Amino acid sequence: MKTKKKASILLIISLIVSLIAIAGIVIVLHTGNIREETGSQAETTAGTEAAEATEKPAEPVDTLFFASDYQAEDGWDAPAETLDGILKQVSEDGKTPTNAIFCGDYTNDLHLHDYQLSPDASIEEIRGVVASDCSSILQDDIVFVQGNHDQLTDSITATGLHEYDNYLVYVLNTEYGFPWKQGRDTLFRDRVIDASAEMQECFDKLAEEGETRPLFIAGHVPLHFTARTSSRHSTGDNMYAEYVFDAVNKAAESLDIVYLVGHNHSKGWDCYLGGSSIFKRPGDTILIPEAGVNTANTDSYIIETLNFTYMNAGYLGYYMNCGSEELDNGTYDMYHAADETLTGSVCEIMPDELIIYRYSVEGIHPLNWDGEGDPYKNYIDSGLISEESYSIRVNSPVHIPRKSNSRS
Repeated sequence: MKTKKKASILLIISLIVSLIAIAGIVIVLHTGNIREETGSQAETTAGTEAAEATEKPAEPVDTLFFASDYQAEDGWDAPAETLDGILKQVSEDGKTPTNAIFCGDYTNDLHLHDYQLSPDASIEEIRGVVASDCSSILQDDIVFVQGNHDQLTDSITATGLHEYDNYLVYVLNTEYGFPWKQGRDTLFRDRVIDASAEMQECFDKLAEEGETRPLFIAGHVPLHFTARTSSRHSTGDNMYAEYVFDAVNKAAESLDIVYLVGHNHSKGWDCYLGGSSIFKRPGDTILIPEAGVNTANTDSYIIETLNFTYMNAGYLGYYMNCGSEELDNGTYDMYHAADETLTGSVCEIMPDELIIYRYSVEGIHPLNWDGEGDPYKNYIDSGLISEESYSIRVNSPVHIPRKSNSRS
């Protein structure tokens, strides 16, 4: 009897132990499932956040607006209206510039050329349009480069380097830096050489310091060769551009550089490069005048490969309104270029690239137009510039990888 009772007790204890063990396994399994589910949720959340981060585009660290040659001319809208229309298109496209660079010629008198008129009134008008249409641009930061029609007043930004948090601007004024008429007078040649040496010293220092901010060089007179540089015209414009080009192209081996110009909006000088819209990126070729020491102008040029971005800022006044030619039947044929569109340009500074756009009052516009011969004076550049050098159309926007990104 005692033996049976003892056996029953042992059986009960064994069953209880088994139940406890089974319960423990269930608890462990359940806990494991909770942990596994929690881990899956975490992985899902992390994956979602990563996907959202990938899909969300990077924001510009800064955005700049460019334009040039704010000069009134019969038959064209007032420059203030053109600037207003362009800035409205920039805003409608979601761009919010924080600064603007204007590349010279705010005054206009057909009888005056060499720095004889004050730009102050026009500059104040520009400031008013910018303040009305683009309040994101800080008025104190707007850069005004001197053109060949402008006196060097206090309204003009000083020649040299100007530093901002996310970019640099180097101003190259025309009267004492890169004068438009260069020709036989060694005074002008020496000025260009001196200005180039100052630029070279500045850029070498930036490179040595490991500068990664993009550099915008703002001038008025272009670097490229045209019939305006040649013996077919009288002024010898930008004849010593090779000195400036060499300094900039060397610096652009390590610095991100955008070179902005104006000036050539009359008589179709830039027709072979696209007329009123010209744009070249690193790796493109460019014609640079090859000048002698004691010549009035030059018919020679060197084909160079660009290490930097080169473009006209965008004309606000007019393009190629240079009169007409009488035909045999007594009528007159106005000179026209393939692209006479008045524009401004925008550059978004991204962490790893520069994104460049061009805008007219109609909206987005090609950065570069198809090249053609200059019809002025019975196609003045015929035989001087070959069709192999004519540009091809480049649509907006263009993405320029930053050298700073490749170095990192």
